[in-house]
Amino acid sequence: MSITHQALRRGALVGALAASLLSPGLSQAAEVHHAGDLSYVCGGVGQDDLKALQALAAPFDLGFWMVEGPQGAYLANVPIEVQRDGKTVARFTAGGPLCYLKAPAGRYTILGQHNKQERRIDIDTGNKNAYLRW
Repeated sequence: MSITHQALRRGALVGALAASLLSPGLSQAAEVHHAGDLSYVCGGVGQDDLKALQALAAPFDLGFWMVEGPQGAYLANVPIEVQRDGKTVARFTAGGPLCYLKAPAGRYTILGQHNKQERRIDIDTGNKNAYLRW
């Protein structure tokens, strides 16, 4: 392998590593978690992260936002419980204001805790624009 080719490969590797370190939100947005039959991804902290997360929406069955106040300020680090037929099917902490879930067809109850107040919404698969509001 020539010196020039090695230098190009090394430069490409360094560039890829730098890009991954400089944009951690994008990789976090793509992290899909699993709980039984349910998969979920949450994020949207920052404009780039939100755009990356929204680009992943297609294969998911439901989505919801967590917001506060009259202006709808985005919330993060909200404890979430997902229920179906009165049974808890998943618990997680939403790392950003937007969560997408992939779940068997049906009706779900989403419960969130913020400032010692619980909010709940009932949501059917197919709805990707529900809101937990405080």
